[in-house]
Amino acid sequence: MRVVVVGAGTGVGKTHVACALAAALVRRGQPLTARKPVESGYDEPVSDAAALARAALHPTITPTFALAEPVSPHRAARRAGLTIDLEPIRASWSGDSATLVESAGGLLSPLAPGLTNLDLAAAVEPDVVVLVVANRLGALHDVRACTMALATRALDTRVLVALSEPAARDAATEHNAEELEALGWAVRVVEFPRALLEDGSTCAAAESLAEFVLAARP
Repeated sequence: MRVVVVGAGTGVGKTHVACALAAALVRRGQPLTARKPVESGYDEPVSDAAALARAALHPTITPTFALAEPVSPHRAARRAGLTIDLEPIRASWSGDSATLVESAGGLLSPLAPGLTNLDLAAAVEPDVVVLVVANRLGALHDVRACTMALATRALDTRVLVALSEPAARDAATEHNAEELEALGWAVRVVEFPRALLEDGSTCAAAESLAEFVLAARP
């Protein structure tokens, strides 16, 4: 089983959703490795990779490209004298029976010249794509733009949308989920609160995602 968590942009709550989903899958008896193969601004004790590992109850898996500078991964890699490449990333999860992969930045954010997170998502060959979008005005556009991009890799039929609660709610926040379902732009839409992982509302949202993910297992 392979799940990839991508975002419609940077800072939309991917890691929060990915950690909550990993914890929910483990609670349901599905062991898995949770990893972030590319991470900029990497600081091991407080990294996204470490948070994912804690949620999935396994030791931290150091990103294949652990980049110190907190800028776009392609720039951080270039300034470190590196070029991000998919081959070593693929090799890092080749033996895992169940894998959750979180991308770095938005779906079309660059990882290297000619390489984006969309390429990384396709390389995972996921059974499910979890698209994290801030639940605010503009979310419908963000979802549609991302699903159109995913369609170029035949991944648009596997999309779950996690609408993460924004710092400030607006006129669209309470309607986006029903509008996305009415438009048919995702197989499931789940609203995610800005609450701690152990909070009941976060667990309930994660359980809803986990239910669909497990049903999609090959």
